[in-house]
Formats: sequence, structure tokens, C-alpha cells
Amino acid sequence: MKMKMVVVKAAKGEEEKSERRSFLSLEEAGLVDISGLSPHEKFLCRLTISSLNLLKVISEQEGVPIEELNAGRLCDWFLKDKLKGEQDPDSAVLQWGDSGFGI
Repeated sequence: MKMKMVVVKAAKGEEEKSERRSFLSLEEAGLVDISGLSPHEKFLCRLTISSLNLLKVISEQEGVPIEELNAGRLCDWFLKDKLKGEQDPDSAVLQWGDSGFGI
């Protein structure tokens, strides 16, 4: 069975469309690196911090506190962001691109 790998890139916004935004800052990554966690724990920690940072963006765009986000609202936001990207690839927060890996 052939699986397709999808690469997610984050766009900063209208003012810097061509720039990529990471949901994990260098400072946050550095804190994880010096945390003393195992490699697996560091991965999970980076993933969690990145997710929190994306949730902050979604919360702001949806005009609701993070505590009010739920699976339905997140799925709705992803669909809206995907539609934005289909209309104008640079307008979406998440820039989904085919990595070209034939996995």
C-alpha cells in the first residue's frame, strides 16, 4: 500500500505571504533541547508546544477562548483554512503541499 506524505508549512499572514512561520520558536525548541527529556519525550514536547501555538492562532481567528475550542470547531477551522488555500494559496494559515515523497 502506497502512502502519501503531506508537508505542512505555516504562512505568517497577509503582510508576509512569502515567508514561512513555524509554530515552534527557536527559544521554545532550545528550552526543549536543554530539558533533559529523552528524544521521544522531546519530540512529543515539541509537538505539544507547536499544537498549543496553532490553537492560539485558531482561537484568535475564531474569536473564542482556547477553552471553547472543541473537535467540531477545529475541524470547521481546518476546512475553512483549506478552502482559503484553494482560493489563494498564500491566504491560508496552513500551507499544505505535496512533499513528493512516494511513501
